[in-house]
Amino acid sequence: MTGNDGRPSPEDLLVLAMDEERQRAEGRLTVYLGYAAGVGKTYTMLADALARRSDGVDVVIGYVETHGRAETDALAARLEAVPAVTVEYQGLRLREMDVDGVIARRPDVALVDELAHDAAPGRRHAKRYQEIEELLRAGISVWTTVNIQHIESERDAVARITGVRVRETVPDTVLERADDLRLIDLPPDQLIERLQAGKVYVQDMAARAVERFFLPANLTALRQLALRFVAGAADREMVGMMRSQAIAGPWPAAERVLVGVRAGPYADQMVRAGYRMATRMQAGWTVLSVETEGDLEARGEDRARLREALELARTLGAEIVRYRAEDVAGEIVRYARRANVTVILLGKPRGLGILLSPVYRVMRETRGIALHLLDPLEDVPIPIHRQLPRPPTLDVAVGLILMGLVTCANYLLRDTISSSNLLIIQLVPVVLAALFLGRAVSAFIAVLSIVVFDFLFVPPYHTIAVSDWEYFISFIGYLVIALVISSLAGRLRHLLPQIHESEATVEAVAGLARDLEGAATRQQVYDRLADHIRQYTGRPTVVLVPRAGRLVRGAGDTEFPLDDKEEAIAAWVYENRAPAGHGKETLPAGIGQYLPLVASGRALGVVGVIPRDGEEGSIPEMLERMARLAALVLDRLG
Repeated sequence: MTGNDGRPSPEDLLVLAMDEERQRAEGRLTVYLGYAAGVGKTYTMLADALARRSDGVDVVIGYVETHGRAETDALAARLEAVPAVTVEYQGLRLREMDVDGVIARRPDVALVDELAHDAAPGRRHAKRYQEIEELLRAGISVWTTVNIQHIESERDAVARITGVRVRETVPDTVLERADDLRLIDLPPDQLIERLQAGKVYVQDMAARAVERFFLPANLTALRQLALRFVAGAADREMVGMMRSQAIAGPWPAAERVLVGVRAGPYADQMVRAGYRMATRMQAGWTVLSVETEGDLEARGEDRARLREALELARTLGAEIVRYRAEDVAGEIVRYARRANVTVILLGKPRGLGILLSPVYRVMRETRGIALHLLDPLEDVPIPIHRQLPRPPTLDVAVGLILMGLVTCANYLLRDTISSSNLLIIQLVPVVLAALFLGRAVSAFIAVLSIVVFDFLFVPPYHTIAVSDWEYFISFIGYLVIALVISSLAGRLRHLLPQIHESEATVEAVAGLARDLEGAATRQQVYDRLADHIRQYTGRPTVVLVPRAGRLVRGAGDTEFPLDDKEEAIAAWVYENRAPAGHGKETLPAGIGQYLPLVASGRALGVVGVIPRDGEEGSIPEMLERMARLAALVLDRLG
């Protein structure tokens, strides 16, 4: 977007400035991308490194896997290498990159093979791309390699093509921040020739590899995926340059993709499909999860899959929105209209879900919005009892008791007040059921109340016949009013917790801001930050601050377990300005979760929180907001 005077917009200039600041503070990332093993990624990377070394660039090998290929071994032998470390795991000796050794050596460029590699258990990072990010933050440029099947958003597409589901993947956001993405290409027939000649795998595995993976059709399709991925990256780079330089062009209307996910086995596939769609459309995207009461009682495995899918979406750069409501279709439609969504991606109904799915209502009520249905790759059988809606037996019993009490009261008042007033009183259990028991129970009570009222209070008594048509019209009006009330009350029932949560969130940030406004010393900032985080989470909290070359307890709870391991995790967070700890992929063995206090590109301290049982993964966004706010005040105090 450009300004009306032909200059770049302030937003584009801000993005450009932030990117330039990152490039000054961190190393540059170069990724060699291939569509299959054996196309020459590592060989090309080593050859380029030798050429750069002849130009005076200090290049070392951090970790390179040659797979015993003679030509690759010969190139690697001509470069200096930081010795790998050996990790013992279940009787195996595993080679891993010595991250600290590379940082201590501080070359201009470090060569680190296999970007998507899973590190050995017990390592500081669970993934190699996280080790590479640490090198980049240390100011070391990194050259690395990856195949298209190891990119997270392409995982499902690769599985459809090859029938092989890749386990080791890397988030697309890692490749999006690459300064240089180089496609290493080789025609499929030449790759198969190399494979058969034993230049890709050892000779006794070549036949099996060709049979299972290296089929010409498979390789051609994978090659197309790689070309398309690089083309998308080049297009994003071109758009960024046009915006930063205010180059005029035909700008299409902004697209917005909404991906609906629910607890179940297909949640991660929905997220990856949504990312691919948003990337190809150059659109922003949101992942929406509407949790019903039934979802809250779903199997732990399904809820874990939903958490993992939402964390994946966050990693891929999506906006995450979570609602709690019974009207799934209604919430999807309302959000789509409010957020100017142009495309909705939902899962294709299966089994009895074809009859009960909210897809049809979304289709009817989203005029002007494109609707895409994803047919999941894996057909996971879902038992019939899980496809049927479970009757809320306890809630129904409570609703029947309420209706019985009101009916008894009406029976006592039958000769005292008019039938119209009795009918109004009969609405009481419907409203109470809608507020406290759910809309389905309320609708059931509404219909049953009509039958009971007709049986007891409308002549001829003790029959369901209606002799006066005015009563019939009243019953129709009663039913409509009862259903409307139950719908509105049910919606209010689910909105109230969200409103209270939003109010608590706003109050937490506003309260911290008010307290920090009057802080005159850094110690006051530490104390007030720890107090507010403790109030918000109800968990032990600590604020660690740098003194005399190490982190010490500046504020917080004395019972926070700061042993040597926890101090080491906090020190890493401080040095690398990145979250780590319990449930994270970086240093997950810790008891606490830690996030840095960062302002003006420098770390000013670390906040630690002991999560509740079952709280894993990402650190709550509210804590990150509190930490950023405190860091800004600390930076102002100097």
